[in-house]
Amino acid sequence: MHTGFVHFAEYELQIIALAWLVVLYFIKIFQLRRLPMTQDIAPTKGSPVAGVLRSYTNIFIPWSMESAQKHRWRWAEFGAYHVGALISILNTFTTPFAPGMMTQQVRWVFAILIAPAFLLGFVKLARRISRPEMRLISTPDDYFALASVELFFFAGIMALLVDTSLWRTIYFLITAGFLFYVPFSKISHYVYFFFAAAITGRRYGVRGVRPQAGKAE
Repeated sequence: MHTGFVHFAEYELQIIALAWLVVLYFIKIFQLRRLPMTQDIAPTKGSPVAGVLRSYTNIFIPWSMESAQKHRWRWAEFGAYHVGALISILNTFTTPFAPGMMTQQVRWVFAILIAPAFLLGFVKLARRISRPEMRLISTPDDYFALASVELFFFAGIMALLVDTSLWRTIYFLITAGFLFYVPFSKISHYVYFFFAAAITGRRYGVRGVRPQAGKAE
């Protein structure tokens, strides 16, 4: 494949797609900040800061959540999937902009960390298709988002292991398309998470519910 197009896919196209993503998310954040916020007038019984911190770190302490206590495998699945997603995103920056760090050993480590997320993506998709209660609440975007993430993971693994111009181009074309699509999809939940966690954490913190005021959990 022509090296000029490979370079464009890895650099110029990625910068355009990232700029698009940033602009769209600034608009989203601006819109979220303009929404009216209800104020809790109940007497303060705890720390709002502690509540927010606990809300942000909750995913790292599964014993504090009933769902994770009952389904440790699902918590481990959540962790492995999102670690793979994080490494996949990191790779979109390190491969073009920090090629010196992408040694053969690093490439293998990245691929090994992404592989479980790729496999778990099929589990998530099968679960959504096979379970009536999941089908009931699923929209076309849910299926498309899962499928597009699977393509992103697979192309990333192949680009890391094979490292040919063809696979690098495929990977970065998929990455760019993904960046253009994400702001309009449910994958945007990773932006909304920070707002939801802060609002919920502050509310529970003020009420002394989470973490419980004066008690060690």
